Amino acid sequence: MVIGIYVIAMQSARKIEERNSIIQTLPNGTVLVDYGPMRMFIHVYEDGKHLTGLAKEGADLAIKLLEDLSRYLPLIKMRSRDIQSNEKFPEVVRIMIEATRSMDAPDLTPLAAVAGTTAEMVADFIFSKGGTKVIVDNGGDIAIRLRKGEVARVGIKTEISAKQPAYLIEIGSAMGIGGVATSGLGGRSFTKGIASAVTVLAENASLADAAATVVANFTDVEDSCIERKLAEKIYPDTDIAGQRVTTNVGKLIPEKVEQALGKGLSTSMILLQKGLIRGAFIALQGRTGWTDSLNGLLRSL
Repeated sequence: MVIGIYVIAMQSARKIEERNSIIQTLPNGTVLVDYGPMRMFIHVYEDGKHLTGLAKEGADLAIKLLEDLSRYLPLIKMRSRDIQSNEKFPEVVRIMIEATRSMDAPDLTPLAAVAGTTAEMVADFIFSKGGTKVIVDNGGDIAIRLRKGEVARVGIKTEISAKQPAYLIEIGSAMGIGGVATSGLGGRSFTKGIASAVTVLAENASLADAAATVVANFTDVEDSCIERKLAEKIYPDTDIAGQRVTTNVGKLIPEKVEQALGKGLSTSMILLQKGLIRGAFIALQGRTGWTDSLNGLLRSL
């Protein structure tokens, strides 16, 4: 994600006295981390039963990752291709850099993968300790870890702001999908494109997050009904200053909609052929499209 989501993390979470206001256990056993821009839901199961204690351990790690990110904020706002790799960087920073650099998008910063990477590291930490199913949902960027026989059901929206998904996909332990991320107009990050929702499935959540940002950016056409502004005019502390982002899209003619969908799908196919993603779904003004790799997996609700 690219809107400087974790700026608030510059305040150390350890200085927050009311820890219970940060980490909460919900009635169904899910653990919620609600701190600044982070709203992470952690689900941990052992053969269908919630492992709340293990989920809380993951929540503690999530806050620690925010602290690590806060110390490197100037660095992760740089373009990934301009950053010199350093083994002294925290793991969360290294993964963000690697994921975004692999997209080969010149203007991408590590923040394009921040939510997915955080979810991924929390999921990996929990899974190493136990559980047969771990799902970490960090504001719609989801890390999934499954042992043999387990299945995760993920809803896919055609509008980011929609209350209910329009499609469902079942992810099994043998499918090689460990991350699902969504980007597009109206989300919590900036986009250069016009898609109402782009959902990407990948081996892990850091790649899914970075790829969703890239694909969403490429769903782009020129039209008088599309409004754009410089990112810094909307959010002065943005990591993509000097770049124009989409703020509103009016009703497009069908040809423009198809053109934008086609550009997004072409970008998705390139990423798919490189092995960076497992599939992508794109929605725009009532039209949808997806990579052939999702044929037979998507179920309309």
